[in-house]
Amino acid sequence: MPYGFIKHIENRGYSSETVKSYQRVCEQFFLFIKNTYLANKEPFQISPTDIKNYLEEQLDKEKSISTINKELAILKTLFNFLWEIDKVPVDPAVKLKRFKNTDDLKIEVPYQQILEILNKTFHNQSYSPLRKAIFLLATKGLKTADFRFKKDDVLIAENKVEIKLKNRTIYLEEEEATYFKSYFDETMLNGSEYVFVTKQHGEETGGPVQVMSILHHLRTISKDYLQEGAQALTLISIRRALAYYLYASKDPIQMIAKELGIEEISASNYLKQITEALQSQNYVVER
Repeated sequence: MPYGFIKHIENRGYSSETVKSYQRVCEQFFLFIKNTYLANKEPFQISPTDIKNYLEEQLDKEKSISTINKELAILKTLFNFLWEIDKVPVDPAVKLKRFKNTDDLKIEVPYQQILEILNKTFHNQSYSPLRKAIFLLATKGLKTADFRFKKDDVLIAENKVEIKLKNRTIYLEEEEATYFKSYFDETMLNGSEYVFVTKQHGEETGGPVQVMSILHHLRTISKDYLQEGAQALTLISIRRALAYYLYASKDPIQMIAKELGIEEISASNYLKQITEALQSQNYVVER
């Protein structure tokens, strides 16, 4: 990777999973450059048009808009690093804008309805404590990486639970605490340091939970409680519904950012994208 970029993000504390995704995108990009030009380009020879052409090719491969924007963000990080160490005279990615797709920002299920479904899952006798715990934490806006916390990150009191995530702390009380503790007690026997695990073939204890394990439970809940043909709930759609619900409830941006575990500027930009998209859809929040 050019001029130690991967080592740079490792030193900044990026997770191994994130580092792998950055490396994969960078390798894809430079392979595209190599295949596009007869003579390979050095980083300082790469132009904004080269990056745009790469992103357009990814669109042709039917990648989602959100995936394309993630790749753009990675390339922006790469070229900003190259610019900071004087390997490119001008950052070719700095003025490139994210792709817009309002369809990706729809709120298919309002947050109030999600909470109603949560209450139903608590009292569904056929659901495992694991399924109930996953959906409970999903309603708190957790992303996949947030689910990979360890047992040592959980503090249990009589009727309260405190879960320390990387960017925030989740507090559960009363009924929520009861249902989470019901699952947490089971994890004492799984032999893993993680609360949520995914077992690969041949593994006894399993490693940190993978996204498909989470989606399996969300899809089952969606099938049971949403109308036929409705879009299945995902961590992203639940998080989006939560963000907009807090915004519509007139909660201050500082509190919304804290709830989502992100910086205030990121929360502001996120809500701006959602509200602009929903205005074009004449969306009305249910409270």
